[in-house]
Formats: sequence, structure tokens, C-alpha cells
Amino acid sequence: MWRHLSEFLAAMLTVGSLPALSRADDAKSVRNELKSNYARIVKGFKKNDPEVWVSYLSADFKLKLFNGSVQDRQWAVNYVRNNAKAFRIKTLRMTIKELALAGNDAVAVVEQKSSRAFKDAQSTPHRLDVAALQRETWTKTTDGWMLKSVQEWKVLYVLQDGKPTTQGK
Repeated sequence: MWRHLSEFLAAMLTVGSLPALSRADDAKSVRNELKSNYARIVKGFKKNDPEVWVSYLSADFKLKLFNGSVQDRQWAVNYVRNNAKAFRIKTLRMTIKELALAGNDAVAVVEQKSSRAFKDAQSTPHRLDVAALQRETWTKTTDGWMLKSVQEWKVLYVLQDGKPTTQGK
């Protein structure tokens, strides 16, 4: 009797742990897919091609800026395209720090660190180093993972020519 009961309990515990294993496997799979997406985005920006990032934006994409304003997809696309004209990416790293799944959505806290070159109005060259955390919401579609929203969250540092600046804070 005890043997059957212990076998039954062992079987129930195993069955009960399967969804947890499945969620962990799902999270790992999603993390790997998003890491691949970020790698492609980084590669595009390093080639001064913002269209790679643009290709991941959902039709209803929203960008929430540090000042609290919310911008639509077209505004964000224009902003990034204009930045590609003004800045040359020297280094860029996008790292998923946290990831949470909710239905067809994945919310990632992403650390973005970059070093960019630009020239001021007098054509003097400068370097801008920026690190920030963003909350990025991806949604699973029939075309793959699409970026639904980005929320600028926390500035880690902004350095112009190696010196701290308040730009972006």
C-alpha cells in the first residue's frame, strides 16, 4: 500500500513539475531568440543601417522617452534614421539582464552600451559614450518576435569625450 502511494506521489510530483520545466525551457528559448535578434540589430547599427532595427518594429510600436512622452513608430523610425546620419557607432552592446514571459509577450530589461563618433557645428570630432537600461516588450507573431515597445528607463552614464554630461538624463 505504502509502495503504491509513494509511486503515486512520485508520479504526481513529476507531472506537477513538467509545466515548470516547460516554462523554463520556453524562457531559455525566447532568451536565445531575442539574443539573436539583438545581435542582428547591433550588426546593422555598426554598419550604420538602422533598417535592421526598424524591421523588428510592430505596426503599433511605442517608444516611451525618459521625459515620459510616448512616441509612435514613425517618430521612432525618423529619430533613429536621423541619428544614423549624425553619429557613427564605434561599439554597441545590447545585453538582456532580465526576461519575463506573459502570454505572447516577452518583457526584457536590456542594458545598452555604446560609443559613437560625431562632429559638432564647427566640425570638431567628439566621442559620446552612453549606457542605459531599457524595458523592451517583444510580442510573438507569425513572422517571429516583433518589438512592441521600448521604455527608456535608467541612464547609467553619458560621457562626451570621456567627461560626464547631463545629456539624456
